[in-house]
Amino acid sequence: MLPTGWNIIRDFMEVLSTEGLQRAIYRGQADSRWVLVPSVFRDQFSGIRNPHRLRDWKWRASRFASPMPRDDVEWLVLAQHYGLSTALLDWTTSPLVALFFACGEAPDAEANGTVWWASRSSFADPFDTLLIDLFSEQRDQPILINAVGRNLRSTAQDSVLTLHTPQDFENIVARKIFEVPSQHKAETILALEKLGFTSERLHSDITELVARFKREIEGRVLMP
Repeated sequence: MLPTGWNIIRDFMEVLSTEGLQRAIYRGQADSRWVLVPSVFRDQFSGIRNPHRLRDWKWRASRFASPMPRDDVEWLVLAQHYGLSTALLDWTTSPLVALFFACGEAPDAEANGTVWWASRSSFADPFDTLLIDLFSEQRDQPILINAVGRNLRSTAQDSVLTLHTPQDFENIVARKIFEVPSQHKAETILALEKLGFTSERLHSDITELVARFKREIEGRVLMP
C-alpha cells in the first residue's frame, strides 16, 4: 500500500485526468473555506492600492530587486510574491505547484487545503502589459498576467496572476477540484519534495533552504 502522501498525489492526478485542461490555471489554498479575494480587498488599509503606494514601493524596493523590474506590472508582481497585499491573485500553470501550496499551513490547524481550477479563456489576455491601468475601478474582465521570467520566484512557481478590480473578483469563473485533508498535508509535502517540489525551490530563497537544512540536522524532518 502506498504511503498517505503518495495516495493524495495519485488521487489528485486521477482528478486531473478529467478536470485538467491545456489552458487551465490552478491555485492552491491552505484553507478550503477561503474565497477567491485578492489580498488588498480584504483590508482596505493595507497593501498597494494606488499609484502613490506603488511609487513608494518602487523607491524603497529598488535596493533589493534583482533583476530590476522593467515596468509597473513587474513591480506589482514582485510585491505580490514577497507578501505585500495587491489586487493580484496567484495562480500557476503547474497543478503540482498548486497542490504544494494547498498543503501549506493555515491559521486553523484543522483546515483542509484545496486546489482551484480556472480556464485562461475566462480572463483578458493583453498583448502588451505596458498598456494596463493597474488601479482601474472597472474592467470588462480580470486581466491575466504571465509572470514567468519576471522574477526568480515567479518563474520557479510557473506563476500566472490575475489582476482585479474591487468588483470583478466576485464573478471569477473557477471551481474547487480537489481537497487535501489537514491530517495528510505534511505527508503530501514530503512526497512532493521527492518529486522536486520543495519550499526553497518554489520560493527561490536561500533562507528557506537554511531553515530546512537546520531542521534536517536536528532530525525534525525526513530527508527527501
